[in-house]
Amino acid sequence: MESQGGIRHPLNPNALYTADDDDTVRVTVGARWGRFRKDGQWLEGPIFEADPELCLWVAAPRPKGHHRISRLLDMASER
Repeated sequence: MESQGGIRHPLNPNALYTADDDDTVRVTVGARWGRFRKDGQWLEGPIFEADPELCLWVAAPRPKGHHRISRLLDMASER
């Protein structure tokens, strides 16, 4: 099961990018991981490289009550 809010890299579908604490991004490939700033700069972990554009996309703030998000959550109850 993938983490909520994560996105797979389109050119490397094994790489999962998820928002982490303190405006950082966690990149997971199998059992390996790396933590990066939102500009793609490496902070820690055995994975040293990340896509800076995808890091920026994942780390961007998202409104919790956005109409598209709430619509997706409400769809199951409308059936």
